[in-house]
Amino acid sequence: MTAVLVVAADEARRTRLQRVLGGHSIFTAASDGDALRLARYVDVDLVVRDAPESSRGVPELAAALRDAVPDALLIVVGTTGEDVPAEVTVAADFTQRDVEVAIERALEKQRLVREVSALRARASVPTGPPSATDSAWDGATLARALRELARAFAAGFDLPRVLETFVDAIVELVRPARTALLLPDAGETSFHIVAHRGLPAPLVTSMHLPAGGGLARWLRHEGRPARLHELPPEIARELSLTHSVVAVPLLAHGDLVGVLALGQPVVRTGYAPNQLETLFDLATHLATTVRNITLHHQLAQEQQFSERILDHMSSGVITIGRDQRIGTMNRRAQAILGIDAGEVVGQDLRLLPSPLGDMLYETLATGRSMPRSEIHLALGGRSLELTTYPIRVDDPLPLGAVLVFEDLTAAKELQAQKRQAEQRELLTRVVARIADEIKNPLVSINTFVELIDERFDDPDFRKDFSLVVRRDVRRLVQVFDKLAGLVSDGELHCSTVDARAVIDDLVASIEAGDERSGRAVQLEVTREETAYPVKTDPDQLRRALSYLVWYLTHVSTVEPARVSISVGRVTESDGMGSVRLLIASRTAVAAPETLVRLFDPVHMVQESLIAVGPAVSQRIVEALGGQLRLRQGRHELAFLVTLPATA
Repeated sequence: MTAVLVVAADEARRTRLQRVLGGHSIFTAASDGDALRLARYVDVDLVVRDAPESSRGVPELAAALRDAVPDALLIVVGTTGEDVPAEVTVAADFTQRDVEVAIERALEKQRLVREVSALRARASVPTGPPSATDSAWDGATLARALRELARAFAAGFDLPRVLETFVDAIVELVRPARTALLLPDAGETSFHIVAHRGLPAPLVTSMHLPAGGGLARWLRHEGRPARLHELPPEIARELSLTHSVVAVPLLAHGDLVGVLALGQPVVRTGYAPNQLETLFDLATHLATTVRNITLHHQLAQEQQFSERILDHMSSGVITIGRDQRIGTMNRRAQAILGIDAGEVVGQDLRLLPSPLGDMLYETLATGRSMPRSEIHLALGGRSLELTTYPIRVDDPLPLGAVLVFEDLTAAKELQAQKRQAEQRELLTRVVARIADEIKNPLVSINTFVELIDERFDDPDFRKDFSLVVRRDVRRLVQVFDKLAGLVSDGELHCSTVDARAVIDDLVASIEAGDERSGRAVQLEVTREETAYPVKTDPDQLRRALSYLVWYLTHVSTVEPARVSISVGRVTESDGMGSVRLLIASRTAVAAPETLVRLFDPVHMVQESLIAVGPAVSQRIVEALGGQLRLRQGRHELAFLVTLPATA
């Protein structure tokens, strides 16, 4: 770790230099005087002096730094030349790479100087730790320290209070001149001072130890206290920067949780082995406490995060545990059910409206999820769509059960309003279509009625009257039959009949002219001699088939329209049989957008009442227990009617 002091009067340039030097412990000063005052407390390695216009004041700063921190090297930014009293200079328009190169050169020079100094000191003075003899703990001091430690470990989950109380206990126990307790930051990239005694404020706020190397790596690898005299120079530099001579690791499950750094004892020359052993034991207990408190706060944060998610969910959520008591009820569930969570959380699940409690209990007891379903609550008359699922862990028995539900009441009301609007719209369109459809027949009938008194004796008149009025009345009857089919299925009189007989009646009525759409049609019937018994209302089925025939005739591009009718029987995989009637035409053509909404009467009524025919046919066929589907081939438009076959 390298301690860098940045001196710059301009705040913008000072911030820029801090950003470039982000990988080091950075101390800042706005003037040379502030820098010198800071250097009295912090043993910095490098001083970066900003001099954008001239080197004025730099010689005085260099001389003062030699007295305050003899080992520190000076780097001047903005002024270059041989007359600048600095180890390295950087141009004013510097880049990040320029500063990095300058730092590397200065550190390399400093490393060489320190290695030479260390070798000279080792050659001249015998190395070894300061002598410190084992001695028994002072009883009164030990009692006070134990009281402080008891307070620290009894502080609950208040981590700052635990750390401050622990540091007080260590100060009471071994009387160090300076004490620092370091913990990793959120990203666990470096260790920062979180509690201390006797350290200058600039050092506390700016210093950090790299978590991946240096002193932290040594403590993690060795797993024992580190004393200044036994550390390599580059690691010893990190420890000495905290004004300490001993670093005790806080280890929990083999992981380095923190570092306890201690300066020289106030009245002794060093720490005795029994003192270091006791400090190591206490630090281990503190590490476990810190790990547990951190884990507790993480769990609390995750719980708060989960609760906030639940509170902002659009669905209601209720959970129960193995004890069949309600564990969670989010805000949306309270709003839907009209229940205060404070009154039911922790209580028996039977407080929930029926059948919600029964569903949760069944899921908890059986361990099976309940698929999405819809229920109606008697309480409040609400419609809910819900699902349940068990909460599982390694244990085969569920840990609990969860109910997730949504309120469909507003959606159903909206659907009902939409249906009413569609019905009103349909009624308006149907009335308009009725007026258009019955206008011409009523005009012709009215004309004949007005002339009947004058020309009743005319045989030709009576003949034309009979033909026209019969045709127009039949058209009116067909109009009202279709209108009735849109709003009701009518009364059904089902019996077992041969499907071929229904087709024969349909063909006969069309050929006789009883059912016409104003266009000629050529029918082709394909069938076998085998009977096709179905249980149906023959009149209603013939009516539905006729609407399909006349729709194909209506959209045919040629005249006469060609329509084929075929009948067959199919046996399904489950052994059940069905009779299929296929009504197809190769002359019928319809636009794709029309076919998409063919069975929607609200849209089709805008074209004509003949276009409404397939929608009416679908209602009739489904009322008879069958299905009606549209088939579109490359050169063919067809309707497939499927009815259950009888034995």
